[in-house]
Formats: sequence, structure tokens, C-alpha cells
Amino acid sequence: MIDLGATDFYIDVPSLPRHEFERYSTELFDEWEAYAEKVLRIPDYALALEVEEGSIKGGAKIAATLYALYIGIGQYGSFISGVQTIQGQINSIGDFLANHATTPFSCYEVKPKVKKNSGSLGELQRLFLKIQQGKITAEQAMLAAEVMFGDEAKSEPEFMNEMKKSFEDTPLRAKQLKLPLNTFDEDILLQNSNRKRLPRSPHTKPEPPIGQQFRVEVWRESKKEKRKVRVISL
Repeated sequence: MIDLGATDFYIDVPSLPRHEFERYSTELFDEWEAYAEKVLRIPDYALALEVEEGSIKGGAKIAATLYALYIGIGQYGSFISGVQTIQGQINSIGDFLANHATTPFSCYEVKPKVKKNSGSLGELQRLFLKIQQGKITAEQAMLAAEVMFGDEAKSEPEFMNEMKKSFEDTPLRAKQLKLPLNTFDEDILLQNSNRKRLPRSPHTKPEPPIGQQFRVEVWRESKKEKRKVRVISL
């Protein structure tokens, strides 16, 4: 499967009892899944959510086969337009998850710390941008894409041929093309932002609470499958 994007979040709130923590995690997954169903316009995809107890630390991923991605892209006219549109849908789903993760803790008035990764769709958009800037050729972009998709590339020649044609049709521009900010990984934006900030004095992270901690894993491998849940003692 192809990595379509990931969202990590951290919420500084008190720990929950095991049964409440498991219920919180599964309900969050169900809400996230329902929203993805409304927003993400590809025929099939996998969802995975991991949440660790001891404050709340979570990570979520969305993945799909190259065939499903190809069908989704085909709904939006051009190849690059489809990539950008679906990337916007993935970004919206990540925002929804991060925001709803804090809902049960509204009394604490906390905001989640969020980090996003734009996955293979972001990499594709960066290849188009580099072609437009004259930094790489269509042939070089194609080689990079083949490496990125690995064995999936061999199984979906129609997708690869459409992508190759789109690379070759991409015009060279004298000025940098301004793509949406979500084409870049959140961690890159954070790095650029941190360069402008004055260094902060180091501080010691608080020790985790003494006692048993847990990680709840909730996932489904396709839209046809029911979600699975696993609780792991840390």
C-alpha cells in the first residue's frame, strides 16, 4: 500500500483508567473513520490509529493501493489536480482527528501539539514542483517515483504511464510555483520557523506517572473490514 499521509498529536492531560482509555481510543477512531468516509474520494483505503496513555500521545496513518489512488485521481481532470485535491482531503481528515482528540478534555482548555507528514502525495507534488522549477527533468522525476512506489509501481502500469505523461506535460516556469502549504511536511515548516526563534532555555520534561501504561491500536485494512482493537501494556 501507498502512504497517503500521517498525523501525530500530543495532548497534555491526566491519565485515564484503562477501560476509559480504550473507550476513548475506539470512539475517536470511529469518529475519524466516519469523517474520512465523507471526505476521502477514493474507493478503498486503510486506517490505523495508535494512542498511548500517560497524557495522550497518538499517531494515525492512511494508506491505499496504487490502483485505488489512480481511480481517485481520475475523478479530477488532470493528474496533478487529482493529487492536489486528494492531498487536501487527507489534510482535512488529519485536522479533524487532531481537533476531535481533545473534545473529551475540553474542561482542561488544552490544544494538541500536531505534526503531519504528507506521505507519497506530498512527494509527488514536490516532484512536479521541481520539474516546473527546472531542478529535475521528467525522466528524473519518473525514476524517483518508481523508487518511491517500489513493487506497487510494477503492478499498476496505467497509473505509472499517466504519471509519466503528466510529468512530461509539466511546463517549465521561470518563477516558483506556489502550491498549497500542505504539500510540505509539517516538520519542514517547523524547522524553518524554529530558525527565526530565539533559543529557549532547556527544561526538564516531567516524569511519566508511576503505574501501568497502555497503548491502544485500532485499525482496519479496507473499507469492507470491521475495525480491530488491540491493547498493549507498556
